[in-house]
Amino acid sequence: MRNGASVAVIIPALNEEAAIPGVIARIPTWVDRIIVVDNGSTDATTRAAIDAGARVVHEPRRGYGRACLAGIRELEPPNANADIIVFLDGDGSDFPEQMPDLVEPIANGVADMVIGSRTRGIMSVGAMTPPQRIGNALAPWLIGLLWGARFSDLGPFRAIRASSLRALRMDDTTFGWTVQMQIRVARARLTFLEVPVDYGRRKAGRSKISGTALGVIRAGAKILSSTAREFILRPTIDTNAREALGIMAKHPVPGLAKTRLIPALGADGAAEIHDSMVRHTLRQVLAARRERGLHAHVWVSGAEPAHFKRHFGVDLDASPQPAGDLGARMQQAFSSLLRSASSAVLIGTDCPELSPGVLRLAFEQLRSADVVLGPAVDGGYYLIGMRRPTPALFADMPWSTSDVLRITVDRARALGLRTALLPTLSDVDEPSDLPLWERIRGAAHVPAPGLSIIIPTLNESQRIGELVSSLTGSDVEVIVADGGSTDQTRELAAASGARVVLSQRGRGSQLNAGAALARSENLLFLHADTRLPARFVDHVRETLGADGVALGAFGFALDRPGLRFRALELAVALRCRWLGLPFGDQALFLTRQTFTALGGFADMPLMEDFELVRRARAMGRIRTLSVPAVTSARRWSNTGVLKMALINAACIAGYALNVPPARLAAWRNRATRPLGPASTHAVSSPAPAASTSDGASSPDTPAGSSDVQIVPLGGSAPSASTTPVIASGEPDVRK
Repeated sequence: MRNGASVAVIIPALNEEAAIPGVIARIPTWVDRIIVVDNGSTDATTRAAIDAGARVVHEPRRGYGRACLAGIRELEPPNANADIIVFLDGDGSDFPEQMPDLVEPIANGVADMVIGSRTRGIMSVGAMTPPQRIGNALAPWLIGLLWGARFSDLGPFRAIRASSLRALRMDDTTFGWTVQMQIRVARARLTFLEVPVDYGRRKAGRSKISGTALGVIRAGAKILSSTAREFILRPTIDTNAREALGIMAKHPVPGLAKTRLIPALGADGAAEIHDSMVRHTLRQVLAARRERGLHAHVWVSGAEPAHFKRHFGVDLDASPQPAGDLGARMQQAFSSLLRSASSAVLIGTDCPELSPGVLRLAFEQLRSADVVLGPAVDGGYYLIGMRRPTPALFADMPWSTSDVLRITVDRARALGLRTALLPTLSDVDEPSDLPLWERIRGAAHVPAPGLSIIIPTLNESQRIGELVSSLTGSDVEVIVADGGSTDQTRELAAASGARVVLSQRGRGSQLNAGAALARSENLLFLHADTRLPARFVDHVRETLGADGVALGAFGFALDRPGLRFRALELAVALRCRWLGLPFGDQALFLTRQTFTALGGFADMPLMEDFELVRRARAMGRIRTLSVPAVTSARRWSNTGVLKMALINAACIAGYALNVPPARLAAWRNRATRPLGPASTHAVSSPAPAASTSDGASSPDTPAGSSDVQIVPLGGSAPSASTTPVIASGEPDVRK
């Protein structure tokens, strides 16, 4: 074991009788299993390996890849299991003593794969022949050219997370094994590192590759053909093999459950509240499982798992919570979940605002982020998601304090992990939190509205109150997803009847956060300076009820007179008619089912509406109504109609040419004049905290707050003046 992760070493061997005992003897003692794969040896390799303490597997069909695959099969249950697999040559040229350098980054959650780079270490004279050096330089260069991943070596001494290796679906049976692994790691966007390792001359025997001219030619040809196959055929890799959800739950034992509520409710009353909240959370889990087909597992304390399942009437896998403090239990839960899943989310049962939509958003964020956190109002977090176990995030944490979220974000940054934040929600722990639970419990008996309107905001106090008041009705809910306003936006929105949630800044992130909390099956996304027409609910319902419509939008109109504005409106109408491309200022609307199938808005600083519409066109018709939504003409007036139109056209062209959206957003913000008070509509929102598409990040971008409360069903909102903001932009650690 290494930092709680089990480690296995696989050594392909062919006629290595003289060298194999020394190789095995130098492997660190913390390695759990050593598997030598005899690839058809004619000497006493098998006996020498067994005598040295290794498990021997026979694969008589020659081929380096075949031998590696045979070793992997030996590690599959029920034979055995491993969290990390190390590949090592059996000829004595590698240095097993350097194995900690390969395993530690994976065990600590920093990388999915670590390559031992011989070219960056100390290499003995004659350890690699000139043809080997040429091939070893050519293949990494091709990988960098075709997939953008920079390697310096194809060295066989490497370590990889077992779940990541399964997702790669390796199938090469010959010398192309190493290059195939590196290509597929790059294609799957897994995180990798290279560490320097030393390399010596083989201790005995003769190389199967460099020992003969034919071997060199065959190996070189295989490496090139493997590269060509991966580029042309793009064989399947399983980047989203399985999603897993873990629940840390306590049985409702009076006197042990919700102890901070006991002074107000008594032991039995606190246990009753806890029972209700566990049931509420399990309903959300079961709904998410039906929606995504994910694997769910409950870790139980206070009762036997079987009793817990009977009490709550759920058919979920359940286990006792492991020993140790909260951090140790969470780390062990993640290690278990990620043995068979590509991403995992862990939750408790104290957050009543947690919904299938929030869980959906967490898993979507994990496609690009290494760590996803759901900030809680009290400074902790109600959810954490990861793609690989990361013990450093949990060790020596001051649990139950207001510093937990901040420390976790800082640790993730120090580890170079890409981090994303979900909407800020409230836990129910103190007597003062009970009104929140009562509102949510009461809302469960209220029919879902016919339409959810999501409005992204950033310092929109001048118009948000009037806008929300004009939209609220018996069949409409309004959700304001705020990106960290420093004015009175949140207070005014809540006072006008909106649900308010603090989100990671960036219009795509804010829209996704609002959609995750929406209760209706119909979603409409509205800019803060756009006004909807009369009977907008009927228009939405009729449009989405028509056969084959995937997405709808209103027509485009500006609120100022003048020929130049009418000409612009005509140009937009023609674009929508001929190209089927309405934009976000036309109030896009679609069903929740379609929105979920599309994966929501792209987490990007610009063109998020364009990208959503483009993807929706593949699912059905895009219908733009003749009745318009009226948008403020301020940005067009301030910048100039023609100039603004050219800027927008340039952004579309740049996006089509794969210019990174972060660069387009920065250019657009420079090209447009300042418009006074900040607005999410006037110019693109700042880049989101997660890494942008070109690997850049925005470390100063405000992303969330631990002291801003969601307003679940109307009511008061906290003062913006007391809102500390956490920045979560992270460097991209991929080479």
